[in-house]
This record gives sequence, structure tokens and C-alpha cells, in this order.
Amino acid sequence: MATPNQPRWIIAGHPSSQPEIVANDLNLGTSQVIAVTSSSQIPKDFENLDACALLVNAKSGVSPAMIELWSNISERQIPRMIIVNGLEFSEIDFDDIVLIANRVLENVITPFLVLHDELGEPTGLISLTDGIVHDYSNGQLTTYEADEELKSLVKEFRDELNLATTEFDETAYSQGLIVPAIPFIPSKQIGRSEILKLADLLTRR
Repeated sequence: MATPNQPRWIIAGHPSSQPEIVANDLNLGTSQVIAVTSSSQIPKDFENLDACALLVNAKSGVSPAMIELWSNISERQIPRMIIVNGLEFSEIDFDDIVLIANRVLENVITPFLVLHDELGEPTGLISLTDGIVHDYSNGQLTTYEADEELKSLVKEFRDELNLATTEFDETAYSQGLIVPAIPFIPSKQIGRSEILKLADLLTRR
């Protein structure tokens, strides 16, 4: 049974997104884990739910059942986020999934973008709110300010984020008014600490 301080989450996604593994890895709270493959698996009772994380695998995308679940969640303005995994060695990148989410789910914000090495593999994130690089290339998180070239490359995305959030404060996350999409590369733990911080905002009472 959940304690008063333990948020109640639904962690949902296509089986390819490995919702059970992600739920165990992130440990967001008392979780109901759903591998969504059909509308019959969508829960009917959302009354005791604090938040939802929809897992989207970059290789398999968003299914009709996932769209139906998301519609039920968003109609109730339940605090929610999209977590994108399956980004390793994928021809589809995080930005592609965000475009799909905006088209078939709802408009989301992207507080972080994925940074890649010369081979195209993820190495870390850049925070669009403050221009800080979250570097995981050495197996642990280090942070530093982005150089001017990188800041220039992400300026358009940063401007879009500022425009989307300018009328809101942090309470908009817990009210279900702002929906973040976050990349997660579990093999390198890229995105884990960032997801947990945003999850705190979503369930902050």
C-alpha cells in the first residue's frame, strides 16, 4: 500500500519499451506497470493516480492503444510525462519522436536535447533552461556550461521552450498543464537524474 509520501504512478508503454525494467530502474513511486498492446489493458479507474509516464520506444513509436491511454490521462489533466528510450543505434532520434508526440498525443516541451559523439551515439544532454551540458560520456554525470557554438545550435529550441513555458511556473507540472518529453538511455544512465527531478515536479503537492 502506498504511503502518503509515495506518489502513485502508471508506467505504461509498448512491450518494446520494457516498462517493467524502466519502472524498476527509475523507482518513481508505487507503480502500476502496464505493457499497452490493446485498449482492453487501459485502466478504467484513474481516481487514485498521481502521475503517468508513457514510455515510447524510438524504434516502435506510438501505437493506437497508447494514444487511447494518453487521451484518457490528458482529459483528466493528470500530471504526465513522456519518456523516450530505444535511442541507441536507432535511425529515429529523440527530436523525431517529439514531432510524432506533438502530432498524435499533445504538445509537449523538451527541457533537454540529446548530444551525440562523432559516431552518432548519445553522450549526454543539454539543458535548454540554463545552457548546462549534462555529460555522461565517461560513465558518470559531469556538468559544465555549453560553449557558444552549441548554444547557437540549440537557440531555436531554447526559444521554443521559453515561449511554451513563459506564462507558467513550476506548479504547472503538477496541474497537468505542462507535459515534458525526456530522453532516456539506460545503458549510460543518460536522462535518469533529469527524469527523477521532473517527476518530483509532477507529483509535488
